[in-house]
Amino acid sequence: MTDRDATMSVARANLLAIAWLPVSGLLALGPFAFLRGSERIGAALPLVTDLRFALPVLAASVLLHEILHAVGFRLLGRAPREAIRIGFQRRTLTPFASCSAPVRASAYRAAALLPGAVLGVLPVLTGWLLGSGTLVLYGWAMLAVAGGDLAAVWAIRDVPGRVLVLDHPQRVGCRITEQPAG
Repeated sequence: MTDRDATMSVARANLLAIAWLPVSGLLALGPFAFLRGSERIGAALPLVTDLRFALPVLAASVLLHEILHAVGFRLLGRAPREAIRIGFQRRTLTPFASCSAPVRASAYRAAALLPGAVLGVLPVLTGWLLGSGTLVLYGWAMLAVAGGDLAAVWAIRDVPGRVLVLDHPQRVGCRITEQPAG
């Protein structure tokens, strides 16, 4: 059994997340503005920029984001509950959910992408359907927050889905075990 890293530094992942910000904005807001008009986005701005509303929603959403990672590790990766941890890394100012048990790379990818799908893509699509600028802006914010998760998936992009991976404790990505899961 040979281990190797498929990781990147938190700083590099943050740079990729920053690059993801305008891309996610175009993907979320562009079609909405084309279909519904940009006025609805403008009308939603006072609510989403009101810090009395936005900060508690953002804090709760970031916590839910990490809980969704944990749920993904538990249900999709079949990781034992005691192997999953949610916390906040003060050094890099980043919340995290980590799994100390090996999971298939396909389950790791799904657990990484789950919050972006649930908190980002679903609100964006719902906002498009309902014509809600508020939902689209919220979904965009949650897609932007998922930029680090996309970096983790990018770090393991060449790893076959059946290969077991172990979440790296300090870097973004995994240690890969060349042994496929049985």
